[in-house]
Formats: sequence, C-alpha cells, structure tokens
Amino acid sequence: MNNKLFISIVIGAALLFVAFAVFNDAEPTSNTQPQLELSDIHGLEVAIDNPDKLYLPNHQGLYVQEADGVLRAVGSINDDFMSFAVSPSEPAVLYASGHPKTGGNFGLIKTTDEGQSWTNISDGLDGPVDFHTMAIDNTDNQLMYGYYRGALQRSNDGGLSWEYVENTPEQIIQLSAGQNEGQLYAATVTGLMVSEDKGSNWEALSPIQQTVVAIEVNASSGQMFAYGVDSGLIVSDDKGETWAEAGSNAIDDLVLFIASSRTNPEQVYFVTKSLDIYQSADGGETWNLR
Repeated sequence: MNNKLFISIVIGAALLFVAFAVFNDAEPTSNTQPQLELSDIHGLEVAIDNPDKLYLPNHQGLYVQEADGVLRAVGSINDDFMSFAVSPSEPAVLYASGHPKTGGNFGLIKTTDEGQSWTNISDGLDGPVDFHTMAIDNTDNQLMYGYYRGALQRSNDGGLSWEYVENTPEQIIQLSAGQNEGQLYAATVTGLMVSEDKGSNWEALSPIQQTVVAIEVNASSGQMFAYGVDSGLIVSDDKGETWAEAGSNAIDDLVLFIASSRTNPEQVYFVTKSLDIYQSADGGETWNLR
C-alpha cells in the first residue's frame, strides 16, 4: 500500500471516529431534557373526544397527559388554575378560574382552541372571582356553576352573567354536574348532596354521611364515583342509592379528583394527594398507575 493511500485511509477513519463520537455525545442531550412534573393539582378532566387525554390544571397553568404518560404544557399561560371545566359538547372549549402571576384573581376565562389561547369571559359576582370548583351542565353547555367565598354562583349564558343560588350546602369542596339537565352534586364536609333543579333545592344522599372530597358522575352511563375520608373510593351504579368499594383498598392515599370518559365510560381516572395518576379500564374494578 502506498503512503498516500494509507494516509487517506487513516484520515478517513479518524474523521468517522470523530463524527461518531460527536453524534454519540449529542444524542443523549435530547433525552436529558427535564420532564415536566406536577407540583400540585387543582382538577382533572377527560377530553370529551379522546378517552386517553387528561387535562391537569395546576399552579403552572394547564398540562395534558395522553396514553404515553408524558406531561405537556398547553399554551403560554402559566398562571395558577384553581378550577377547570370542559365543555360537554365542544372538544376545543375549556374554562378556568384562578390567580394570575401578577396577583389578584382573573375571574372566568375561556379557550376555544384547547388551551392555546385564553380570553376573559367575566368577573363573576363580587369578583374577579377565584372559583375553587366549577361545573358545567352535561346537557346544556350554557348552564354553569362556580363556588367562591362560600357562595354558589350560577350562569345561564355560558358564564357571561351570574346569579347567587340561595340555600346551598355549606362548605362545598367539589361540584359535579349530573347526568340529567339541572342535576348537580356537591361534595361537602358533611356528606354528598344533590340538587335536581339547578341548585335551588338540595337533599343529602343518606348513605354518605362523612366528609366527601371528590365526586364524579359519568355523563353517558350515570355511574358515580366518590371519595370519602372514611369510606375511601366508592362507586354507585344506581344513581347514588347504594355504594360499594371501588377496588382501591391497596391505595393508601387521599384521592383529590376523579374523572371519567364520556365516550368510553369504562375508562376512569383519579389523582391522589401524592400526585399519582391511576387509571381503570373496567369501570373502577381494577386500577393501575398511569
């Protein structure tokens, strides 16, 4: 082999080695980017057109998680979302209430592009409000509820104007719209309450006389889930008349929020105080970490 050919081979091999080394050094960089993590959680909703897509409002704004389990931030807003609700009929329409980074409250805001951009809808009564729980009727997307400073507010025009609802339960922790029009459930410190007339009159569901932290009613099947501090996670298939354990005995943690899919009612989720997300594919009989 002549010297020129040998030198060319050596130089070529060296260049390949350098290129390979640079490629290997660069490759892990994309895999070592910090992954988003929940620092807190202020709600849980399932996209109405995708049973695998979760909305997770939190102190940094809005995250989504799909079947791959990766948390992704949505849009550029990173204010504190204290409550959150999805439209029952329009997949891209979402609502939130909470605190801006600059201080104060931002009332009710709305997005029509799945969280990419938000606009202010109203301040609510004695606001700007900071609803800590809210709900939208499952058959009328103009009928909304929000709880602020110990009072329940109701809107019949999609959040543009509000009225106080009198004689409501005290110390509401969480609201959930029922399966029927005007049906509203309230998880309270003394039990689970239900109204059949848009919150005007209430009655207690007698089997649950304990502090109820979370309540979920599936819009399609009517199946109900609740979390009581004494009972743990429970489920009802007869509109709350009877309840049974929902297969969560092995989970020794407080359940903060429960959500189920409108398009696939067997798919149910909950988030714990430790910010673990659990999923059931069989209507709450078995659960697995997502």
